[in-house]
Amino acid sequence: MQLIGIDTGGTFTDAVVLDHGGRTTVGKALSTPGRVDDGVLAAVGTVADSLGLTLRDLLSATDVLAHGTTVGLNALLTRSGARVGLLTTAGFESTPAIAKATKLHHLPEEDLRAPSRWRKPDLPLRRGDVAGVPERVDLTGEIIIPLDEEAARAAIARLVAAGVESIAVCLLWAPVNPRHEHRIRELVHEIAPDLHVTLSSDVAARIGEYERTCTTVVDAYTAPLVASYLRRLETRLRDHGFVGDFVVMRMGGGVQPAPVARRQAVQTLRSGPAGGVSATRALGARLGHANLIATDVGGTSFDVGLVIDGEPYSARLPTIDRIPLAVPAVDIPSIGTGGGSIAWYDPALGTLRVGPQSAAARPGPACYGLGGTRPTLTDAVVVLGYVTRLGATLTLDRDAASRAIDEHVARPLGVGVIEAAEGIVQVACAQMRDLVRRTTIQRGHDPSDFVLVAYGGAGPQYVGRYAEDLGVSEVIIPALAPEFSAYGAISADLRVAEERDLRPVPLVEAGPPVGAALAELEPEVVAQLGGGHLTVRRSVGLRFYRQLQRIDLPVPAGPVDADVIEDLLARFHKAYELVVGPGSAPPDTPVEVVAVGVAAVRPIVVPEPSPRPRRGAQPVRTTPTWFSGQADDWPVYRWEALGGGQRITGPCLVESDQTTVVVYPGQALQALPGGDLRPILQE
Repeated sequence: MQLIGIDTGGTFTDAVVLDHGGRTTVGKALSTPGRVDDGVLAAVGTVADSLGLTLRDLLSATDVLAHGTTVGLNALLTRSGARVGLLTTAGFESTPAIAKATKLHHLPEEDLRAPSRWRKPDLPLRRGDVAGVPERVDLTGEIIIPLDEEAARAAIARLVAAGVESIAVCLLWAPVNPRHEHRIRELVHEIAPDLHVTLSSDVAARIGEYERTCTTVVDAYTAPLVASYLRRLETRLRDHGFVGDFVVMRMGGGVQPAPVARRQAVQTLRSGPAGGVSATRALGARLGHANLIATDVGGTSFDVGLVIDGEPYSARLPTIDRIPLAVPAVDIPSIGTGGGSIAWYDPALGTLRVGPQSAAARPGPACYGLGGTRPTLTDAVVVLGYVTRLGATLTLDRDAASRAIDEHVARPLGVGVIEAAEGIVQVACAQMRDLVRRTTIQRGHDPSDFVLVAYGGAGPQYVGRYAEDLGVSEVIIPALAPEFSAYGAISADLRVAEERDLRPVPLVEAGPPVGAALAELEPEVVAQLGGGHLTVRRSVGLRFYRQLQRIDLPVPAGPVDADVIEDLLARFHKAYELVVGPGSAPPDTPVEVVAVGVAAVRPIVVPEPSPRPRRGAQPVRTTPTWFSGQADDWPVYRWEALGGGQRITGPCLVESDQTTVVVYPGQALQALPGGDLRPILQE
């Protein structure tokens, strides 16, 4: 198949085209906030130009176009989504406002030490746009109070009259019996047929009232914008000749058909970063590594994810902007340290800071020449000579970068421009290194068991700094590092998953209810992929009696009989001790089932890259570059000219059309057969 992967970042939109013979071609364009689809078509257009094709020629020959998008995430972070009305069980209208009394409202670590900052997260929901509806279902699913349809109609009419643009419905115990939620959706469509409706039982069939409410509200808040964007983009792609499958990256892993993504907007929130972790997993499988640390330095952020035993590490209750979500997602901690992060002097502390504010795509770093005047991390590496060009169309202005650093950082600190630029890089890389440590060591993982993968447009420039002293076993820069998240979208399997929480039931008695729940979910997920050759994966969530945390284990096909129950119990004890420690699983403590899940998967076959012949490339030129406060002319190599097995020593630069690898003094670089690079941090 011919595949196209797209990733829209805060600064650049990346495109990767993989043709039938395994040849890869990449393209990059500045992102276009407000008209994201323009940036997508521009990025694909640059690939078509490089192949000597028209956009129509390229798209008409494409079988699958996979897209990672942050449209919904940006709407949530900037509070620019739809006005949401929430319908909930009467008497529970204050659930969003009360939030949780524990976990200090998901505050970041630095705020935990400042009680004055202990405020609750702000849901994108006005207090007056919440309405209670008389009804009640108990924990067994029995209807205790029937739905008052007249009161529901009145509540819907009031919200519509108030100007809400989307409705979220979250009733008590809807995961067990969603009948009342389904009826409310019918009533909404009777009163306002064009209004979007999100049901908690559809997007987050999980027990946990507050988290389920948050998820439902966030989906309703972002869905109109995400659905409109995906429809508009698909229409434009079809108008340009695309007749293949349009799929969207899920933040829980895998890709899903665009119609499913439009119905589950919450699953697209971090789909772009999830693509990078998916690509890291594929890279590890190709190179024989099961444990990897994915590190992505983009234009606005630094993201870290883990692949453990060949699978992305997921969070059952991820948080975005401190809002907990009751949907599983690839766990990707992030900080606002990227190429476009603004460097600034903090007068209160008398020190240099980098981020979290970003210059974004426009006006961008000062060196872009697009009107930006604030210094960024990218301006610092341009001043130091680490980067001399970026893409085929963007000329970097070193003088503008120097002026910005001088005005806003160097003079306030009382140092020279070069010293200030080196300080910016040092601070940024320390922040990146700290996040990697928090993601590994503080979670009980030994970095020496992991291979660190550095990607993103800026990752190759900084990995020689931020990977130092981490103790990882190896570092790899992928051949498609600047477009790695876009590549991840096409290297991910087509996947639809549904999960449902159950009323806790002892494992020894769980055969019939678990079997019934799995049998109900399986045809739902298979139907969403349209049948065909699929792999169906079933799972159950287990925990010790009355514990809060659960462990998910796969369940084989067939009936959930006594042999399956016995095997699940043995595997649960083993998995529990792997997490908590040897001897921590008491054999006599009852185990209960609290959730079931079903995923339907259709593999997308991605050709292996062709090995590069072993040859000894020579530098193409030298360039003045500053290391440790001193400048000299250092060699520059072309990435594509490096042959498999070739080794070069630093200091030097390795350029591609999209990024630059910086090999610092005392380091070396080895080219791998598939075009990937292996930095050697200590010669």
